[in-house]
Amino acid sequence: DSPRSKVYLLFMPKVKIQHSTTKSAQDAFGMISGLLEKDSDLRKLDPKYECNFDASSMSGSAKGSQFKADLKVTENSSGADVEIIVDLPFHLALAKGMVEKT
Repeated sequence: DSPRSKVYLLFMPKVKIQHSTTKSAQDAFGMISGLLEKDSDLRKLDPKYECNFDASSMSGSAKGSQFKADLKVTENSSGADVEIIVDLPFHLALAKGMVEKT
């Protein structure tokens, strides 16, 4: 008998949220990054929650023990486009629809 190998690929479900706004890119970035940095509910839910934002590139990330989110804001002709990509662990995949609706 030859040895058998099993390969398990663990994928984290991703939620991609895209939104266009008439606010300037700087205003949109400031509002979202400020909200994520100061959200006491997220900090209560996950003591390992931390944010890292770069105003010059209008991008950043928020990480906790149960998720990771990347933020990118780009300027468009009528305001700004906001993109947030959230990686959820497999056991929270059922919450994907709820996150997308939020």
